Amino acid sequence: MRGAGCALGLLLASILLVACATASGSEGGPPAPPAVTASVPEPAAPAVVMRLRAPFAPPPIQTTSPPPPSLSAEGAVVLDEGSGAVLYERNAHTPLAPASVTKIMTALIALERGNPEDLVTVQIDSRRMRGSTVMGLVPDEQLTLQDLLYGMMLPSGNDAAAAIAEHIAGTQAAFVELMNRHAEVLGLLNTHFANPHGLDATGHYSSAYDLALLAREAMARPDFQRLVNARYWEAQGTINSYRMFNSNALLTWYSGADGVKIGYTRSARQTIVASATRDGHRVYAVALRSPDRNFDASVLLSWAFNAYSWRAGGEAGAGLDGSAISASTSALTAGAAAP
Repeated sequence: MRGAGCALGLLLASILLVACATASGSEGGPPAPPAVTASVPEPAAPAVVMRLRAPFAPPPIQTTSPPPPSLSAEGAVVLDEGSGAVLYERNAHTPLAPASVTKIMTALIALERGNPEDLVTVQIDSRRMRGSTVMGLVPDEQLTLQDLLYGMMLPSGNDAAAAIAEHIAGTQAAFVELMNRHAEVLGLLNTHFANPHGLDATGHYSSAYDLALLAREAMARPDFQRLVNARYWEAQGTINSYRMFNSNALLTWYSGADGVKIGYTRSARQTIVASATRDGHRVYAVALRSPDRNFDASVLLSWAFNAYSWRAGGEAGAGLDGSAISASTSALTAGAAAP
């Protein structure tokens, strides 16, 4: 294709050279890792290599024009699951500390590579993780991988995340390599992981848009959906018994809420990746560096459901300006930018 372009003439060749140089600049590897308290890297261009899941759905139609959502989050996005269309964004491609929403990637890799019935002998001691949310694991405890997954996603156990990583990859460092390779495959251009749990660390960051794409990929798995939608889980180990409650409060009061994960660290502040389904249509809302994640997520979800409508099949619709919108409309274009 490049050779054919050059044959068209010097002018077209020069245009192609500029385009190629620009592309290589954004694909030359993950952004430079930021320090925990320092500035983060410049955001890369929107990810255009994400995998759209079949069947491809037309984007929803904006049928009303309510005021933009009033948010306190620094980074935010609303993503339509069926089409992948961005319905709203604020600093959506800015790398920020994600906190425990990191565990979405940890769970996805564990489900893809592990057997939920695997018996795991734990080497992690939660008593050494003071000031951290934990499941309560002790060395030589034995639990199934499934129990550890619930212990990681419901009470947000950092000890469970570490135990899962060691079970799947042998070491936490090796597991982090899997996380970063998977991020590249999914086209998460503004994401880099340094651990499996999301505690503040140099070089550990993601963006609202990347996290929405990650959640969309994970929620395609029924076993992941069951995991993040569960309100309660009990587990019996060889040493202790465990009773776990889902810390995602949105599941208990927001109509249609069905996932995904919350987080908090001092650097990240409150974070959330939320999903809700109404009339068979699911949307994802992400809020990063928020003083009130539940408020921000509920505002984003409600704004999307109020502003947009979904049409069955591939039927074309009309937007607010009367222009035709068809099923072939790009799912990767931001539909509404934040002020």
